Amino acid sequence: MTDLTASYWTLAGALPASGQPARWSFAERVAAAAHAGFQGIGLTYADYAAASARGYSDEDMSALLDSYEVRVVEIEFVAGWSSDDAARREAARRSESQLYEVAAAVGSLNLNVGCAEALGELAPIERVAERFAALCERAASHGLRVALEFMPWTGIPDAAAAWEVVRQAGRPNGGVLIDTWHYFRGAADPAQLRAIPPERFFSVQINDGARDLVGSLREDTGRRRRLPGEGDFDLAGLVRLLDGLGVRAPYAVEVMSEELAALDLDEAARRAFASTQAVLARARV
Repeated sequence: MTDLTASYWTLAGALPASGQPARWSFAERVAAAAHAGFQGIGLTYADYAAASARGYSDEDMSALLDSYEVRVVEIEFVAGWSSDDAARREAARRSESQLYEVAAAVGSLNLNVGCAEALGELAPIERVAERFAALCERAASHGLRVALEFMPWTGIPDAAAAWEVVRQAGRPNGGVLIDTWHYFRGAADPAQLRAIPPERFFSVQINDGARDLVGSLREDTGRRRRLPGEGDFDLAGLVRLLDGLGVRAPYAVEVMSEELAALDLDEAARRAFASTQAVLARARV
């Protein structure tokens, strides 16, 4: 079986658009992830701060993770770093610094980042690459890789745009995050993936979706994702493509769904793990 991470929203029991904190505590989610078979989890700063407010020290959180043999694989999310607006960049730096606190407390492999600007509003690519390079240098001092996620409604809408930023930045700890929802709802162009060196894919976030978009891109991605294998995306084909290219990035299940958020935590974890392993197994027969 493939080692899998449960991204933050998969087990949060809440949705990004709700503005609500996770329905389940840090300790509950670590236990549920481990019992389901996940080797990793994702954290946000708000999640870390909530655990601290419950009385967990950094040492307590690390000990809990160790006891379940679960590690933090991804911390998120930083947007605004690419903006020409100084106030937005300053806010991004605050978010970034908070996530370095999380990394210092419990460790992490990837710092996930994305673009806050709308499609067509991105600053010149050379300027964006310079800002990404500076972000990578700061993250490197904390032992982190920076995984740049493309999203089809933003100024970095596809894999080609993300790779161009990473390529021009020229930092070894900068790479591309491919989220299957963003890929299939966006360009869905295998040629773009083939143009990226396989070692520069830092993460694959896997999820599924209906063939037809319902509502806006933002609404669909934040409320109507489906568990892998329960939608219409050609996930097996994409997995085979990435495997064939030599991509060895870790897989993380990221499903933001009203249905999943309503489930009991243990059931949500079991279904997320089992459905994803089934898709990966079919792809790799």
